[in-house]
Amino acid sequence: MLTINRARIDALPERERKEVLKQLEALEREIARNPLIAYRPYPKQRAFHESVEPVKAFLGGNRSGKTTAGILDDLIQCVDADVVPDHLQRFKRWQPPFRARIVTPDFTSTMEGVVFEKLREWAPREQLAGNSWDKAYDKQMRMLVFKNGSWLQFMTFEQDLDKFGGAALHRVHYDEEPPRQIRQECRFRLIDYDGDELFTMTPLHGMSWMYDEIYVPWERGELKNATVVIVDMDDNPYLNEQAKARVLAGLSREERAARKSGRFVQFSGMVYPEFQRHIHVVPSAKIPDNVLLLGSIDPGTRHMAAVVWAYLTSDDDLVVFDELALQESTVAQVALAIRMMEDRRRVKLRTYTIDPSARNVAHQTGRSDQMEYSDHGIVTILGQNDVPAGINRVKERLQGQPGEGPRLHVQAHCANLIEEFRRYHWVRQGRSEHEAKEQVVKRDDHLLDALRYMCMARPRRPSAPGEERYMDPMNRVAFLERTRGSNWNRRPRSHEYGAIFS
Repeated sequence: MLTINRARIDALPERERKEVLKQLEALEREIARNPLIAYRPYPKQRAFHESVEPVKAFLGGNRSGKTTAGILDDLIQCVDADVVPDHLQRFKRWQPPFRARIVTPDFTSTMEGVVFEKLREWAPREQLAGNSWDKAYDKQMRMLVFKNGSWLQFMTFEQDLDKFGGAALHRVHYDEEPPRQIRQECRFRLIDYDGDELFTMTPLHGMSWMYDEIYVPWERGELKNATVVIVDMDDNPYLNEQAKARVLAGLSREERAARKSGRFVQFSGMVYPEFQRHIHVVPSAKIPDNVLLLGSIDPGTRHMAAVVWAYLTSDDDLVVFDELALQESTVAQVALAIRMMEDRRRVKLRTYTIDPSARNVAHQTGRSDQMEYSDHGIVTILGQNDVPAGINRVKERLQGQPGEGPRLHVQAHCANLIEEFRRYHWVRQGRSEHEAKEQVVKRDDHLLDALRYMCMARPRRPSAPGEERYMDPMNRVAFLERTRGSNWNRRPRSHEYGAIFS
């Protein structure tokens, strides 16, 4: 609502003060008739309202005004155009009758305690059926009906999925992040009108489907038909500073980032907190000479098949220079992609380390993944799948020896592996603190698994190149004959793409 400076009014001459009070009384009567007059969105709320994209997300900290922005946007669409004040007219996309669904986590505390209170506060009474909330709200159908035929339907995450069918809708508004299957079901209700989705939420579920399917594609510029507005509590000019500081005191860094700043964070501990983009990510570059080339595979057909390539320097620095992530692909398709990468990089690996489960024979075919890769020209060596030991091995490389710096780097174009490092986290298992066991969350970790097999193989670093010395042709032939088949003592052929071990 509008803020009135009573001190300034009291300081006016009596005649002017009476005139101002008279105008305020008239304004109060007008606001009581149409509360939309008093809505003055702050800049980030305006950015949210102005978007005409089919997906609009207001990711706000607690008390950032996210629910207010969502409910006001709904009301602006519900009411007649001549009821919308001039300063809000540009936010009106739909004309009555407007039909929308508001979905919240529960009915008692969230819907009745938050959403209904906002609607009672801001809805123009003359627009409601019967000119009152009690007459306009159908408790049995859980719908708020307007005179012009618009209506709002209220549902919760607690309801069965089959309840989310029904009539065609212009909008679905989620106040807090919904389960993915509910969102998927509701989207079908928007087809008839090419409707839109509103998300007003504090991201308290960590790296959820919302992060994967909306936030990350939007952040990368891949999601063209969405608007995401990230709002900090500090962006809301109407909050009391002392109360805000009192509420935030004692929160963890992760919870503070979500509750204050509206940021997606992982509340459980990171598996690799040592991984820092500014330390471990290096610019993309060609493969240097005199390095050992390594490849590792985490096979998968129903899930992702992942491959990482790295080189090991004479300083024992393992540098990941390429990655491959294929969804729902056959071994033949993965093998072809591997060969294409090798051709593009002009390298040839003799063997790849692979998940030891690749030796398991399928009962239907009598064959294993390792056999299948071999049939397609990819020779593999079974890796070690001791997860805690493998994680420790990766951590050792990330940390490096004291005074020496890290011994694991990732080239900047390996975006999927970098993202997995950032999201890989522990989850506690057990009913009590004493029973709790930390296990890694087996999700979005396929490239990290391949890297873990590679580190567990404990590859020996190649010798540093020595000084070039003269060798007559006969001794050179004898030397090459003795060292044939060894990558360690053979000087690699050099070209613009780096070493080739044939």
